[in-house]
Amino acid sequence: MLVAFHSPPNGFFKSNPPYTFEMLLKLVEKAAVLGFECFQIGPTSSFDVIDGDQLRTVLEKCAMKSNVHVGGLYDAEKFVTSNLERIRFQKDLHLGIELSREVSSPLVSFHPPFFRSANLDGTLSSRARMRFQELVKEEADFAHENGIKLALESFCYPPFIFNGLKDLILFLSNFPLTRLGALLEVGHLFQAGFNLDEAIQAFNQRLLDVHVHDATREKDFRKATHLPMGKGTIDFCNLIRTLSKIKYDGWLTLEVKGTEEEIIQSREQLEDLVMQQHQQSNRTGNESGHHTC
Repeated sequence: MLVAFHSPPNGFFKSNPPYTFEMLLKLVEKAAVLGFECFQIGPTSSFDVIDGDQLRTVLEKCAMKSNVHVGGLYDAEKFVTSNLERIRFQKDLHLGIELSREVSSPLVSFHPPFFRSANLDGTLSSRARMRFQELVKEEADFAHENGIKLALESFCYPPFIFNGLKDLILFLSNFPLTRLGALLEVGHLFQAGFNLDEAIQAFNQRLLDVHVHDATREKDFRKATHLPMGKGTIDFCNLIRTLSKIKYDGWLTLEVKGTEEEIIQSREQLEDLVMQQHQQSNRTGNESGHHTC
């Protein structure tokens, strides 16, 4: 498992998005200074037009592996009633795949649409799911042709178009493993009341990335998520152990909102847990089942 950089330190950006491409390049360099070897590009919608060739040059200079996170907030109702939202979504995802190809990244992740209004009828929800599935299929085929994998982020609860973990798994099952995987969003799932062990087991072979940040069960997700490790109540030792049980060997992408010091501390804590689990997995004769963390 590799620990990756995603969220900038507090105060890094001096304005609201969209940010300049030059700021993205500086963020890559900042990630290297903070000790990271993996960088998640995105959300791509937060930046101006990205020059893939120049970005690849800076990534290579910093010896940085990368993947692309489209992210994005897309209105599910407009997704059904207006082609404009569907076109916007598909354009963003398509550009993310093209950027991934340009920087030699193997993975693109993205969000499902969400409903701004509550208590919508089931017909509208069903149509949103159907149109979303059609769009993802088109782009999954394009990504596969270019040797790139897609991962749908695990927002599987209202106001998003999925109603629970089983519902999301059912959607994913419409695609071969080679076409669509999952990005496990640890902090938001925990805050929403989901069992992380069950989520990991459910995604299993489809798991391609993990967004890591501490969280609490507080109702306001803005206050309860994206915390530095140790500031919330997630059992990260158990998280790493459960990921190890399914033989997950991908990215652990830190999505922490904090100071440079808090981001470094979170990286070091996560790397220590991964190392401890690796050592335990290689240890022989441990019949007592003792855990190192």
